[in-house]
Amino acid sequence: MKKNFGFWSYSSHLKNKVFPSIKKNKSIIPIKVYTSKKNNYFLNSKIEKNKENFLKNKDIDIVYISSITKNHFKNALDCIKFNKNVICEKPICENSKDLVKLLNLSKKKKLKIFEVYQYTYHPLFLKIKELIKKKEIGNINLIKSSFTIPLNDKKNFRFKKNLGGGALMDVGIYPISLPFFLFKNIKFKIINKKIFVSKKNKIDTRGSIIANINNNCICHFSWGFNLEYQNYIKLFGKKGMMECDFIFSKKIIQGGKIKIFKKKEKEYINIKKSNQINLAFNSYIKAKDNLKNNRISLNILKTLEKIKK
Repeated sequence: MKKNFGFWSYSSHLKNKVFPSIKKNKSIIPIKVYTSKKNNYFLNSKIEKNKENFLKNKDIDIVYISSITKNHFKNALDCIKFNKNVICEKPICENSKDLVKLLNLSKKKKLKIFEVYQYTYHPLFLKIKELIKKKEIGNINLIKSSFTIPLNDKKNFRFKKNLGGGALMDVGIYPISLPFFLFKNIKFKIINKKIFVSKKNKIDTRGSIIANINNNCICHFSWGFNLEYQNYIKLFGKKGMMECDFIFSKKIIQGGKIKIFKKKEKEYINIKKSNQINLAFNSYIKAKDNLKNNRISLNILKTLEKIKK
């Protein structure tokens, strides 16, 4: 199944991660890149500087949005109004009210809209889900996860409040999303939270939360900018624990290792090298609908709203 793609915004993520990932994907036909930048192109796609011309292009089936966070909602809304299916980088919206508006309009127009969390398609994450289901370490009663990065470029949009900046919606959203993809029908109760806000930039730069999942699993999550790099998950059960690094962000093609500790036993499960971005795109293309993903996206946004209060 082949689909014609338009790309909204020639972002660094698009250039450095997405384009190299889908370069050999025969299911994706690049048509246009909507951007004001010059001399940038991908394969046979052409640059389009006029938004209306881009949206009116009948050859485009799907638009992939990788613009700044603040623009995700209005960019997605424009695409749907012009009858385009949408794949959008997280967070697709800054609040649940806007997401409901997108979902209702896409349903009315019989279009697909998809907030992409690439890490959930990598064999590393899928293996963890499988091990949880098999109760490899028993029922999970504690999850620890952190995503912190040494980013300190104040010119970056992530440090500008009017552009949707802030650590919670950029890196915090990753560990917080974990329970929603690992378990079904979860009840997320916030026990304690701490958000640090920069007096100069007026944005949150780091934070942590303790939450209770379904009254039987405690979660310790932390995130932030301008910190030593951390990108891991640790799960503790009645029979042991398992952990792995690079659960969220990865190189274009990367494998992984799951470490399992039970009593005096140690086991290491090597995960093959895969491209999580390409896997996410393929899943979207093949899926007949993505109602499950939409529900998860909505629940994650509602949880983030509670954390921000």
